Amino acid sequence: MKLVDLLGVDRVLLGVPGTTVRDIARPLVDAAIASGRVRDPEKLDALLAESLPREAVTVGQRAFLLHFRSDVVQAMTAALGVAAEPVHREHDPAKEARVVLLLLAPSHDASAFLRGLAAFGRALAHDDLIDALLAAEHPADVLAIPALAGIDMPADLLVRDVLAPGVISARPETTLAEAAAMMTLYDVPALPVVSDEKEVLGIISYGDLLRYFLPAHTKRLSGETPGVGRGSNAAMAGDPREMTLREAMDRSVLCVSEDQALSEVAALMVNKNIDRVPVVREGALVGLLTREDIVRRLL
Repeated sequence: MKLVDLLGVDRVLLGVPGTTVRDIARPLVDAAIASGRVRDPEKLDALLAESLPREAVTVGQRAFLLHFRSDVVQAMTAALGVAAEPVHREHDPAKEARVVLLLLAPSHDASAFLRGLAAFGRALAHDDLIDALLAAEHPADVLAIPALAGIDMPADLLVRDVLAPGVISARPETTLAEAAAMMTLYDVPALPVVSDEKEVLGIISYGDLLRYFLPAHTKRLSGETPGVGRGSNAAMAGDPREMTLREAMDRSVLCVSEDQALSEVAALMVNKNIDRVPVVREGALVGLLTREDIVRRLL
């Protein structure tokens, strides 16, 4: 399926007047309703009023992407608007754009929704497409733009489509105490350990921390000298909290590429009973994919 198959000349609006994203969203929703793919227009209106501030995201600083998944939608559809003047989110006037895309999908069609969302997001991040949209004189011109007409909606979700932005990592010289503080501060289940070049060297999890901290805590309660069952002589003789991640990290780390199919990686995680995997791009860490990420985005 091509991305333009989700659009139509009746759902491409040019020169739309307004000053906010909500002003542009209204005629886009009306166009989607007129297409016959919305079974309950009133509920969609209520969803728009409640969720628009949260569901309006900026793409590449030159477009806004609105996305809703609801049972009021019969089939996935998109509507695209080009505002006459730059518009902004009601509570964020600093970010302005003229291109607004609305993507609607049924609640049960999470995979197709995320694939369409990711594909539109990547397309709208390119300046050549935005420039062509701003120069279009008729809706048919928009559907014929090569940068849009030639894009296929991927048959499968990729890891990067569900990967949470940003990743917290640590260096090999980080101590266990510092790692524990970072994990609790940022509320992350594990820390990839990376080199200066962001190459993944290992990973440390709460389970690893407990393996070192718990024996020392038990010995301290019994009045014995704290120590750990493995590691350097310095760590054996002193406080395990001063042990570095180089000594304590799990080095048998399975990394995946951001361009791998999500279904393939999810099956791998289930079969190997892995809760999380570092995600790399050309060998450098770009994220940490967890089972929670997959479930949250799909369900």
